[in-house]
Formats: sequence, structure tokens, C-alpha cells
Amino acid sequence: MKKFFTLIAIAIASVSMVSCSLCGVDGTEEGVFIKKPLFFGKGGVEMQALTDGSEWKVFSTDFVTYTNIPVKYTEVFDDVFCNDNTPMDLSAHITLQLVKGKSPVLHTNYGFNWYDNVVKETFRKTVRNFISTYDMYTLTSDREVYDAIEVDIAEKLGQYFTDISSTKEFPIAIVNVVVDKAKPNNSVMEELNKTATMAQAKLTEIKQQEVEDQRKITEHKRALADMEYRKTMNMTASEYIQMRTLEVIESKPNANIDVLFGATSAGSMWDVKKK
Repeated sequence: MKKFFTLIAIAIASVSMVSCSLCGVDGTEEGVFIKKPLFFGKGGVEMQALTDGSEWKVFSTDFVTYTNIPVKYTEVFDDVFCNDNTPMDLSAHITLQLVKGKSPVLHTNYGFNWYDNVVKETFRKTVRNFISTYDMYTLTSDREVYDAIEVDIAEKLGQYFTDISSTKEFPIAIVNVVVDKAKPNNSVMEELNKTATMAQAKLTEIKQQEVEDQRKITEHKRALADMEYRKTMNMTASEYIQMRTLEVIESKPNANIDVLFGATSAGSMWDVKKK
């Protein structure tokens, strides 16, 4: 029996030796070993991270890498309602960084998909909550309001990270939060564009009417001035018209102008040629 177990041990050792592989990390990573013994021994996460260089592992041990430099995560939002019930579209970004050497803790407590498991939904909910406190006009016209939103979101998530760490350590730091300017969704934008077009058409109509009204006022003033001039000069209407006609002829060089004086065929016709 002793010989049998000895043979098994030799066989396992032989398999382990021929099934080893070299695992390594670069300057932006650290690695975690997860031991999975076949028959005996204690398994689980090796709590010492591989932070540089490389190391051999046996075939029954898994090896995963974590990025230890800042990583940006982007969330896209459609139809987030602001406080005047306008649906808005926007994107928000959060940059997170693993505390150096803490990848085994993160893996043990929250798993490899820690962002999806722990951060994503809380981040999205927090963004929605803060966006919903502002109206559409503020969100689309005031860039400074986003500075306040970003600070508020970072503080809220920072407190959330602290709270969950009180139960299980969450070794992730918030580097920054950026919220892109929100805009009304496509259907609202179409309605806004239609409204703007109609408003512009109305403004154009009003402007044209103002120009026409001003033209009439100007012409009326000119007519009154002509009447006053004719009275002052003691001229008949016919004489005044002839005078204005001559002024027109003088103002048109190189023109061939036929001028009819009198309302009947008996009136005089002048053929005026300017050279």
C-alpha cells in the first residue's frame, strides 16, 4: 500500500513538473495566483500579488492579471429625465485605480468582474439622481453646473466605497469623474428644431411687416413734404410734376426718356436724350 501511494505521489509530481508554465506581468499589471489542488492541500487565492517579473505555476493553479494604472469606465445614458421631465442623453466617465499590491484582496472579496459587480449600477444611479435635479436649459447651456455634478458624484461614490469596505475591503480609488454635456433626446430635438424654425419664420414675418410699415411712413412723410413744398413755391400739381420729372432726367445720364405732359393725347411729348 505504501508503495502504491508513493507511485501516485511520483506520478503527480511528474505531471506537475511537465505541466508548469511561466506567468509574468508588465509595469501596468499585477497578478493573482488561485490555487486549485487536485487531491490534497489548501486551495484559494495567494495573498501575495505578483507585482513585477515572472513566476512559475503548476497546471492546477489559475493566474489572472489586474491593471494597476488608472482605467476609465464609460456609461452611456438614454432618456434620463431632468426636473422638467425632459428626456436627456449623455455619457459619464469614471476613472478608477487599484491600490498597488491589493489585487488578491480585490479578487477574494469582489471577484474579477468587480466593476460590474460593485460599481456600475451605483455609478449609473448616482449620475441619474444628480442630473434629475436640474432643468433642461441649465443642463444644455451652463457648463459650470457639470463641475458641481462631477464633484458631487465623486463624493457620493467615495462614501459608497468607504461603506462597503467596512464589511469587505474594496481597494479601489477614484481618480476623477467626468460628465459630458447632456442634450435632449432625438424626438425632443426634432420638436425643438421645429419650434425654432416656426419662431424664426414668425420673427421674419414681423421684421418684414416692420419694414413695410416704415416704408409707408416714409412715403407718407415724403408726400407731405412735397405738398408743403408745392404750397410754399405756389406751384400747381402739374408744374410740380414737371419739375420732379426734370430732376429725374438730370439724375439719369446717357438715358433715352420719353416724357408725356398732360393726361390726354393733346399733351406734349418730350424725347429727351442724355449724352
